[in-house]
Amino acid sequence: MDKLNNSKIIQKIASELGLKRYRDGQNAIREFCIQEVENIKTQFGLIDNLSKLLEVVSSFLRIRFEEVNDDNDIEAISKKYLAQGELKFADLSRELDASTDAVMICLMKDKVWRYSAVIDCRGYKKFRAYFTKWHEVAHILTRSPQTFLFHRTPYFKRDPEEILVDRIAGDLAFYTPLFLPELLARTKTTKRLTFDIIEEIREIVCQGASREATIRGAISRAPFPQLMVIADYGLKKSEEKELSSNQGLLFTEGNGQFLPKLRAVDVIVNKPALNIGLWIHKNMEVPQESIIRKAYEESSPNEIYHNRENLSWWKHSRGGQLNNICVDVEVTKIGRRVYAFISICP
Repeated sequence: MDKLNNSKIIQKIASELGLKRYRDGQNAIREFCIQEVENIKTQFGLIDNLSKLLEVVSSFLRIRFEEVNDDNDIEAISKKYLAQGELKFADLSRELDASTDAVMICLMKDKVWRYSAVIDCRGYKKFRAYFTKWHEVAHILTRSPQTFLFHRTPYFKRDPEEILVDRIAGDLAFYTPLFLPELLARTKTTKRLTFDIIEEIREIVCQGASREATIRGAISRAPFPQLMVIADYGLKKSEEKELSSNQGLLFTEGNGQFLPKLRAVDVIVNKPALNIGLWIHKNMEVPQESIIRKAYEESSPNEIYHNRENLSWWKHSRGGQLNNICVDVEVTKIGRRVYAFISICP
């Protein structure tokens, strides 16, 4: 059972939503939120994309989004709401710091909107804005109005409630009834994801979503085996652990075991892939012969490489290798990292 189900706050949320009879509190809450969105959606006729769904659901819940694209926006938003008598906005610049994605404030004076969600879109956070908005919607769906006055959403989600709400946001940001038909239509023949397919889906059904978030949403919903590796230079897990207890030893002369290597710093895999043994351990070193390494070292940003490889090329540091499976690999470099779709050979 997921550890979240043992959390007292998750049990409390489930109880407040009237879900006391469910053993799996987390999934009961997630299903409740999906059903709430479905109930809202049915009241507004045809909705054919996720950006429109976000607009409809947030409006129904009386959430007004404010986007901060630079520091001047914070001052302008503060002045606007302070002029309306919303005194909590006096601290906005302090509340919306570098470690915070958004601030949600219950409005006391507004006759139309009940909440103002201030979304930080500065720098790299602009790529998270679409998902952050759904995160704020999920907070309102899981709380009674009487208990919600102010909330700060941290960038790093460690608290059980924030982890739960992030999972709900993942359910809603790529709402299956709208997202899955487009995914299935574009993978009917290939039975695998490509970067072109991801861009087509983004353009049609979820324009506001980032590429990485769309990839994660597509992999989790794909009915066929699909794996993605994100590669960058990093350390083994054991090296990271040792480093944390021996600060200052990194890269010292003669300490070659701490030198970063090109590794799978993140791995995204779905259940169909796990069921057939298509998986790669996080932090495994990228094989020398893999196209992933060539793309990292030689490619231009967004250039796409293809190669047919074998999963057994991936070897454990202590010996042994992964399953003998023929795989198609499609790779592109985004920023300093390489993203690689890994699929079963046809």
